[in-house]
Amino acid sequence: MTTINDILDFSKMEAGKVTIEHIDFSLFTLIDQTCSLFGPQASSQGITLNQQIGDGVDDLLHGDPVRMRQILNNLISNAIKFTASGEVRLSIEQVERNENSATLRFSVSDSGIGIASDKIESLFLPFSQADSSITRQYGGTGLGLSISRRLIELMGGTIGVSSKLGEGSTFWFTLIFQNSVNALTD
Repeated sequence: MTTINDILDFSKMEAGKVTIEHIDFSLFTLIDQTCSLFGPQASSQGITLNQQIGDGVDDLLHGDPVRMRQILNNLISNAIKFTASGEVRLSIEQVERNENSATLRFSVSDSGIGIASDKIESLFLPFSQADSSITRQYGGTGLGLSISRRLIELMGGTIGVSSKLGEGSTFWFTLIFQNSVNALTD
């Protein structure tokens, strides 16, 4: 089912048919629900799944919670998939703030297999994985990171990765959120 959904999402993006919502949502609830979804899987693999929300990060944001959840699900799922032991951590920090908006940086770090530096550039290409043996061993379509990158770009953000083979990876993205309509009236 995930493969079919990925292909449908990718097709919609190729056709320019993806729309981004702009609604108020609770970031803290979204993070708690996302981590709760993956907690049992991480625990069954002996991995600790942690979250860390930095000082100054507001709970009430204005953006697209469905697409945010899709991106975080993809990054956390990948981190757990490629980590045999240790930790996966979701961190959120405020990078910049002004009277109208806040820029947040989301990072998903793991202590997994890591990625060779010469393979990083191709990770965000459709149907691409770091190595063909990865597909055989871990599965996947190679669409998740490409879809995540496109969604982040549609929302005006950027995505990147830092990794060292055998020592884990950190996938990060930044997004600008307008101040919540409800926060302005409180």
